[in-house]
Amino acid sequence: MTWDGTGQHVLLTGASSGIGAAAAVELARAGARVCLVARREERLAEVLEQVHEHSPDSTMLPADLSDLDGLASVAGRAREALDGRIDVLVNNAGVPKRRRVVGMSPADVESVMAMNYFSPVRLTLAVLPQMVERNRGHVLNVSSMGVHMAAFGVGAYSASKAALEMFTESLHVELAHTDVRAHLFVPGTTLSEFSTPKADNDPPFPVDPATAATSEEVAVALVAALGDDRLVTYATERDAATSATKAADPNAFLAGLRPTFAQLTGPS
Repeated sequence: MTWDGTGQHVLLTGASSGIGAAAAVELARAGARVCLVARREERLAEVLEQVHEHSPDSTMLPADLSDLDGLASVAGRAREALDGRIDVLVNNAGVPKRRRVVGMSPADVESVMAMNYFSPVRLTLAVLPQMVERNRGHVLNVSSMGVHMAAFGVGAYSASKAALEMFTESLHVELAHTDVRAHLFVPGTTLSEFSTPKADNDPPFPVDPATAATSEEVAVALVAALGDDRLVTYATERDAATSATKAADPNAFLAGLRPTFAQLTGPS
């Protein structure tokens, strides 16, 4: 499935590395003009240089998306940078939180919820009225297989993505009378910075390069999702199959995993 981005103006968050950086290039390759948003200005500039090979009019906007009260301003500045119009919003920015529940603090829960749920929701609310007024647009929210497999060691992170999924579903059904589309994109294990050790996180689970997807592979699937009318699509068929198996019988699915989790459970 292909998506023709010719003439489309895209606001993409989390664009300085990993899936976001690869998606920026892929969106530009599809013909879109992209406004790249992320906190790390130097990294963002490096990505923009690659984007300019395909979309010379694309631009970047360094911003801290954890500053919730500043998100309306971010949306406004992005709109100006894109000549007054945002056709597509891709909420890709997020923070990992690998922490078992017994070792979790209220700050762990609240910080990850702010960045992974409140931030994309606020940005969506800032962009949505113009889309509805024009009766055209697309909001794509990036979730996680942590919602669709098992939330072992990532309870706060998975909860924040689950909240984003329900918000996206609400958009999907409530905008049915318009030509504004809401979409949920679910990547699985990806070879990127996101799966590497992080401060204030438990160690990441080992990643098998033979089964993990590259950021570039996930980006291709993300851009293709913009041409798909379904609410949810997955980065790989393997991820879709796993999600379907759990959805068919969550009790049996998790019961089968509990012996493995019991062996892994130890001091947090």
